[in-house]
Amino acid sequence: MSLGPWICCEKTAVLHGGFLLAQKQSQHKILLEMKKSDWATLGKPIACAVHEICVGGTDMTQDPAEAKHWQRKVLAFVWAKLLNSNVSGIDIKEEQNSDAESDRKWKEDLFFSAESMIPEINYIVLFELVKSLGASGVFVELLLTLPADVRHLEMTRFVDHVLDGTSDDDVAIFLDVWWELMKQNEGQRDEIVLTFGEEAKKYLARVPDEFCHSSKRLKLDPDVSPLLPSESLSGSSSNLSIPFLLIDCLKRLKSHINPYAYKCSALAKLSDTICNSVLCDNIVELPAEVYLEKFSRLMALGNPMVQKFPVTENFIRRVKETERELRASYQKSAFKLPQGALTPGIEVLDDLFQSWETVLQTEPENGTDVQKRSLTIYRMAESLKSLSETSPLLQNSKIVSQSAKKSLSDLLLKLTAFVQKIGPHLPLVDAATTDKVKFYLALTVIDGRMERYAEICEIFASSPAWAFSEDDWLDCLERNRDIFHDTGLVLRLVGTLKDVSSCGVNEASKVKRLMNVVLDCLSALSISDKNKALLGVLSSYGSKGLCRDGGAFKAWFEEEVNMTFNCITQSEAINNIDKAVTAIARVAFLNPEATLQKTCHLAAVNLGAHKLLGQILKSLPALSFEDQSSDGLNILARCLLEAAWDSFATAKEENQFLEFLTSLMEPGEGIDQEPPSPLLQPADGIKIFVLPYLIESNSGIDFPLKVLNNALKMPVTDDGTKKHWLLACCPFPLIFALSQLLNQCILCWEEDVNKTLHHISIETKGLLIETLDMVCDAMEQIISVNPETWSTSVCWLYRKTERLDWTVRLRLKSIFGGHFKYEVPATLFEVCDLSDDGWSPLDLPQYGPGTGLLAWMECCCISTHMMEQMLSHLTIDAKNVEDVNMFSKGFLIALIQVLPWCSSSEWRRLNHVVKSLLQRELLHVPYTLEYVHYMPLLNLRPFAHHLQFSQLLLRAFQLICSCSCSDWLPTAGWKYVARQCASSMSDILESVRCKLKGHGAQNADGSQEAIFVVVQLFCHVIHIMVMMPSGTSEPLYYVSLELLSQYETLTMANTSTSGLLSKVDEKLFLHSIAENLASEEQRSVLLQKISKIC
Repeated sequence: MSLGPWICCEKTAVLHGGFLLAQKQSQHKILLEMKKSDWATLGKPIACAVHEICVGGTDMTQDPAEAKHWQRKVLAFVWAKLLNSNVSGIDIKEEQNSDAESDRKWKEDLFFSAESMIPEINYIVLFELVKSLGASGVFVELLLTLPADVRHLEMTRFVDHVLDGTSDDDVAIFLDVWWELMKQNEGQRDEIVLTFGEEAKKYLARVPDEFCHSSKRLKLDPDVSPLLPSESLSGSSSNLSIPFLLIDCLKRLKSHINPYAYKCSALAKLSDTICNSVLCDNIVELPAEVYLEKFSRLMALGNPMVQKFPVTENFIRRVKETERELRASYQKSAFKLPQGALTPGIEVLDDLFQSWETVLQTEPENGTDVQKRSLTIYRMAESLKSLSETSPLLQNSKIVSQSAKKSLSDLLLKLTAFVQKIGPHLPLVDAATTDKVKFYLALTVIDGRMERYAEICEIFASSPAWAFSEDDWLDCLERNRDIFHDTGLVLRLVGTLKDVSSCGVNEASKVKRLMNVVLDCLSALSISDKNKALLGVLSSYGSKGLCRDGGAFKAWFEEEVNMTFNCITQSEAINNIDKAVTAIARVAFLNPEATLQKTCHLAAVNLGAHKLLGQILKSLPALSFEDQSSDGLNILARCLLEAAWDSFATAKEENQFLEFLTSLMEPGEGIDQEPPSPLLQPADGIKIFVLPYLIESNSGIDFPLKVLNNALKMPVTDDGTKKHWLLACCPFPLIFALSQLLNQCILCWEEDVNKTLHHISIETKGLLIETLDMVCDAMEQIISVNPETWSTSVCWLYRKTERLDWTVRLRLKSIFGGHFKYEVPATLFEVCDLSDDGWSPLDLPQYGPGTGLLAWMECCCISTHMMEQMLSHLTIDAKNVEDVNMFSKGFLIALIQVLPWCSSSEWRRLNHVVKSLLQRELLHVPYTLEYVHYMPLLNLRPFAHHLQFSQLLLRAFQLICSCSCSDWLPTAGWKYVARQCASSMSDILESVRCKLKGHGAQNADGSQEAIFVVVQLFCHVIHIMVMMPSGTSEPLYYVSLELLSQYETLTMANTSTSGLLSKVDEKLFLHSIAENLASEEQRSVLLQKISKIC
């Protein structure tokens, strides 16, 4: 702190003048020797000067804060003067007056200039100034900066001063100082007070060892806690206990305490001191409601102007003072009696009460300060009640004598009766006034962030009576909304919002303002707290949230939700997921169910929005809340189910919604260090979307199968502590249901004339097989851990599948394990060398003689493992031409019988079988010599298998398209086999391209062989298209275009003369082949493409 503001101003000159005038008026007496009785005359100039400095002149009023500031300065100057003078002592006055000492003080002492203005004085001046200014609080502030022993010495001087010619004013200041000592805490101190303490320590540090101020040597011990007796000092610890000193003084003052209010105050102070000493570390804070009630009562009683609102500066100061008073009753205080002084304290209380009981029970005298008297009576009653409540601790105390305990018991009985008797004298404040004071008190505490403001916020937020009856309630909420960013406070505000809106409050604009504050506070919460708040709303108001009862909330929700989703579905929302989550949380707070319905709908119909919406919902797991009236479905599942069975307009919508649903079953990000978990548990998803719909002849089986398939594809974290979610979905009945559906796939090409049955499509069969395989794989791993546990379930499944097609059972072999053998048609043993240990023949009527290859091929379709077994066990002698020839013919017949009912995955396996048999030369497919005159001298050996496979497909379709088989398939079936053939042809072409790269590396002219192969493939494709029914060969048409593009690429690379001449012939040949197509459109496009080949 700079020196200027301390000493260089007009007010210090006024202070100097007051002391000079007092010194002049004293005549022969000096101020150093002034007695207490002299103050009225000699001290008047000083008192007037100080009053002018601190309070102001007649024409002006000093600001209270400024007044207290100058009280601190003046008392600091005077007290510093006293400490400095006493420390210097008479024996060192010469040194003090020396030039060197003056020079040192000028440089080191902050108060040197101010002290120089003050003549030599004694403590009468200090204590009388404290009394005249009513500055007990400032006196205690300065006192507590002194070391413990010096502090006790100064308080001894103060007590001696009070006991010397005691007046009512002396009693008043004594009680006020006592009260201030109890209210002091170790909080932040004023800068002047801190400076005074530092300067005082400098003075005291210069004390000579041989000098002492009292019978006890001064020991400057900064480690001694404020107001605590130091047992490290010699003598009784009570000798340095300020509370003990005050109680001793009070006992001696008994005969001088005459006013009714002072008697009440003395009993209150003594009771509070005993309570604090007994409770010590056991003090428990008052509940917030009780705290606010006492606070408002003290405010209403202590200030007659308190009912004049709005809040003024004076009101705020009064709130702060009352806050200090209440804090003193529950804070851990150092102001307590030493252990040995409790008994004397109780004895003094008993003595005072007995002496004053009769007086206190009479009607108090009428005085001018009725408000102060009422407050004193109330404080006394509260203090005596507190003492009664602490009596069990006193009775159990080991440091209180038995006689004192007996006296205490008798005293407490008297006190209880006394409090009841003075009940009529206790001041009453009407409820309306108390409530109004309580409201403005809460408002002031919140605005000032005062002590316990967070608890006051809870009361403030949950008081519907204040919400709109008090004009400032909403204003306070809006300007302090940052401290209402708490889940509990938000939910309390919601309750208030619903209460005031349901009571028919007509001020819709205020209700909307409050709603906006609530939503803004919600927005500011963390993700975790947002979820807690949403759970609170769902628990209290159900799935419709604040819109449960309709009204204005419903209209506001409609406005908010449309704007919110319009913003979220914009592309920029993807870059700020937190902002999007907050926006959804706001509308979900108003109506969770409607928000979810809108979200689920947009996830299907809004292109690309499903990913962002999935991320948002996974951040709000509270929306998976299970309503009590929802038949076991949480609101999220209910909304998802509604959206799923609202028919999707396009396959794109269905696939997008499926992705959205799948993402909800995947673990999201962990919130608040909690392990990530799915918003929709996979088991719940299967129970809702799959299990109820796995019935035969169900037209809506595709979507449930896709849901199950996607759920099974999600990785499962197996830490050994959690069971697989599939176990919660009745896995064996699920497998049986899927098996039944697979058993019905044989009817996929059956046409229902009456349109009453819905056969499973061949496309669904592929999905069904993949899903069943995944279920079986998962269960196989589960069963392998403890096979005995599952034996009953496995046997049940085996019996249930007995009537199903034999291929279905074969697919379940991983489940059956070693319990049962592979059961296959007996004719399969004719073409395979199967052991009796693992294989069992079935006598099936539909598999008569010559069907062994059909059964063999069906086995190849089941799985890759089964295919490899069938290829390894095949009994064909490659060296026997007749065997190979007969096998090749039988293979072709079996192929056309299986092809229309093969799923895509099964057909791919058969393609692999064909390639394997061709490589092993077990399958003979001779070349057609029809086009041999076009074939140059080329090495076609690298492409032999490609040509053979293509030729095989041509021959297969020649049989399928023959008269005897033409009625096998409906139009959809023909289109399907066309797709299967087209996929094989595309694979052959891709293989040719791969071969061409390797072939070309060895032979620069290797493209000629590839050209010939591509032309051959084109011819085969066109021939197949010509044979097929009209309008069914479109997939092959696209392959033919792909073949022509490949032909063009190859011929462009061959620029030799012979190559150019060959191209002319080939184009004519291709042209002649393409002309055979029946479709005018396809034919014209192909011919045009051929003609454009350069």
